[in-house]
Amino acid sequence: MKKILLVLLCAAMAFGAMAQQGETQLNSEYQAAIREYLKKDVQNRQKSMQRSAEQMLIALPNDEKLYDETYISIRTQLVDGQTEDGTPELNYVFDISYNCKHLEGWTDDYPLGRYDWDSSNSVRAICKLTKKFVENELDDIFRAGKRVSVKVFSTTDGTELVGTIPYDGRYGNFRYMPVTFNGEQLRLSVDTAGITNNCQLAYIRAQSVKDFLENNVRNLHRTVNDWQYVTRSYTDTGAYYRRSSIELTVHDAFRETIELMTADKIQDDYVDFNIPQSLTSYDNAYVLIIANEYYDHAFLPDVPYAGNDGEVVRQYFVKTLGVPERQVKLLANASKVEILNEGVHWLTDLSQAVAQKGGEAPVPQANIFVYYAGHGFSDFDGNAYIIPNRLNVSDIKSLSGAKKGCCKKKAKKAATEVRKYDVALNRKEAQLFAQQCLSVDSLCSMLKGKGKRETYPVNRLTVLLDAGFDGHQRNGALMVRSDRKVVADAKGKKAKRKGNKSSDAIVMQAAANDKTAFCFEAQHHGFMTYFLLKEIKSIAGQLDSYTYQDIYEAVERKVNKESALQGKWQEIYGFVDGKYANGWQQLKIKN
Repeated sequence: MKKILLVLLCAAMAFGAMAQQGETQLNSEYQAAIREYLKKDVQNRQKSMQRSAEQMLIALPNDEKLYDETYISIRTQLVDGQTEDGTPELNYVFDISYNCKHLEGWTDDYPLGRYDWDSSNSVRAICKLTKKFVENELDDIFRAGKRVSVKVFSTTDGTELVGTIPYDGRYGNFRYMPVTFNGEQLRLSVDTAGITNNCQLAYIRAQSVKDFLENNVRNLHRTVNDWQYVTRSYTDTGAYYRRSSIELTVHDAFRETIELMTADKIQDDYVDFNIPQSLTSYDNAYVLIIANEYYDHAFLPDVPYAGNDGEVVRQYFVKTLGVPERQVKLLANASKVEILNEGVHWLTDLSQAVAQKGGEAPVPQANIFVYYAGHGFSDFDGNAYIIPNRLNVSDIKSLSGAKKGCCKKKAKKAATEVRKYDVALNRKEAQLFAQQCLSVDSLCSMLKGKGKRETYPVNRLTVLLDAGFDGHQRNGALMVRSDRKVVADAKGKKAKRKGNKSSDAIVMQAAANDKTAFCFEAQHHGFMTYFLLKEIKSIAGQLDSYTYQDIYEAVERKVNKESALQGKWQEIYGFVDGKYANGWQQLKIKN
């Protein structure tokens, strides 16, 4: 009996060990993918915060203006660490500092002998930006109960103090406090007797920054904070040696996110992971993907996650639909010239090259797909345009930032206002702007050769547009748009699309031309792209039997529900031109 019990006990222990090992393998299977996902998220946040900081600096009143040769630098990163008991943890580091491009001329650092955070334009800027970012962009990272290491760097120049700088004790009296000064670990004391050396001055400057953060950043009221002070006194003199910077490290910042993502990915909620692999190839498909996330004009904000949209869509075409990798081209942040020369002409050349020759006319073989994620625009007649990068808008007064003959002060103010991303164009300006863009109708026509002597032998043209054309960004905020009133028809139907109706194309848009297209923040995709990929993922083994109507109705239903749950009501919008108008529903996605 004892032997039986011993055997059962050993078996239970072995089974428990196997179960634990299986769970560990399951959780670690996604570790690299999750880390890469978080890395991209951190990089995107850094770009967004850096741009926001630059916008804030431009909008500062003249009496708070930073010198033209200085700038705010924001750095964020993932850093491996471990707890006191040796448990690995993934930390998030946010660093904000003030830098000079040159070491001559006037700057905005602390005046000689001053230490209050608001006596320095640069320190005031980084303090307010830290508050803004921690409370908004980083609110989900600075969660309640998280341990945060706050490191304040503060410096003085080499000017020796003569006499005593008064200190009224507003930040406290300090006795034998640990501080790193010029790389050495010291004990420092300072009280209302006054400041008599640069080490004390730098330390009190750091305390003033701490006082601001403790009293004004609400997220730090719910975290467990460890404060450290790194001070330095330069041997050289000059205002540009008097500065402060802030580094915040959130320990084990992503534990909840990683646990949630692991559970969700096991259930296949994330389309970026476990992308299905097709067992058959789709040799007659040719794909152009345009992903414009970053624009080089002040009046055009970034398009959140458009780059991720394009890259993951590319992977689905190659892996899940089986399109040969060389037959899929991705253009990132592309100009109109690049879209035409490297994209459209590439597709038309291929469609002619693979057409079956020998009869009276070439027999089309190419199934062409065009996917676009980025900004869109709708003119006064309701026609949709995709907005390329590197536009020339010098002739459009509302977008150039200044009018001819206006003074520099007004020009500077105009440029600042442009960066609010809310620009309404009159009819003439809208026409000029449209000329810089690429209309959806023109894109379809060029790919089919309509209006030309030669019609390109294209078997099927499918255009997927995850963009809004109503003048709103993916977050719902206003952007450049036509200054026209959109009036719904009496029956409340979707706005009718105007323009060329003979381009033989199947087009699916994230929203109608007068409706907003949003992004699914939690999934790092536009709503339409996410649910399109999710649907393809769920039917990956049966793609040969699914029709365009099957896909469209499934995506429409899911976008409607999820966007409504998030308070971002969105309806996808499809239209069909030319020969597909009456039979598109039965066409198969892959054939």
